[in-house]
Amino acid sequence: MGKLICGKNSVLDALENELPLSKVYLLKPLDRKIGNDIKVQITSKRELDKLTKENHQGFIAELKEFNYFTLDDLLKDNPEKFLILDRVQDPHNFGAILRSANAFGIKHIVIAKDRQVEVTPTVLKVSSGGYVGVKIVRVDSMQTAIKKIKDANIWIYATAIEKGAPVDKVTFNTPMALVVGNEGKGVSRAILKQSDQNVFIPMKGTVQSLNVSVATGILLSNL
Repeated sequence: MGKLICGKNSVLDALENELPLSKVYLLKPLDRKIGNDIKVQITSKRELDKLTKENHQGFIAELKEFNYFTLDDLLKDNPEKFLILDRVQDPHNFGAILRSANAFGIKHIVIAKDRQVEVTPTVLKVSSGGYVGVKIVRVDSMQTAIKKIKDANIWIYATAIEKGAPVDKVTFNTPMALVVGNEGKGVSRAILKQSDQNVFIPMKGTVQSLNVSVATGILLSNL
């Protein structure tokens, strides 16, 4: 069984945002149309309680198993530009990054299996449909993956002020990957060592940093 979305508002929201659902479990039929590819099962509260311990309010939806891609899939596609996320842990940030990536024509995002939020209902909802057409590549080790990416003659640009250049002054070589980092710690030192060049967003005000999803949108607009 895939991930479950529980509660009336959450399930209705998932339907409204056309999240990839495989099945909806309900106490009573809905007075709205549900997609033809989504199975609907009207069942008892007892059966719903068996599915989850959460307060479901008579509404449970099952997400389709998310289709992750491999690094080999990415290299075969040979994209000109793609994103690498280093330990981004907030699903809202991941969803917003997905939305920006889609808007700027990015077709691939690489994430690691550990210390990185996976694709969740929240990620899909926040992306506002941005997940459609973007391949999420999941790897066991980000450092090993970046080494393989570099071996394929792909340039690595990482976000860091340390030894970095203003993003609006950089001429990006392609094919390339842009690495954005963890909400609190940024890109790890190990990955910064693998980077061909570090870039940063010049600040004109008093703030020292930006939310990772906001920063990613600005960076993508400069590629």
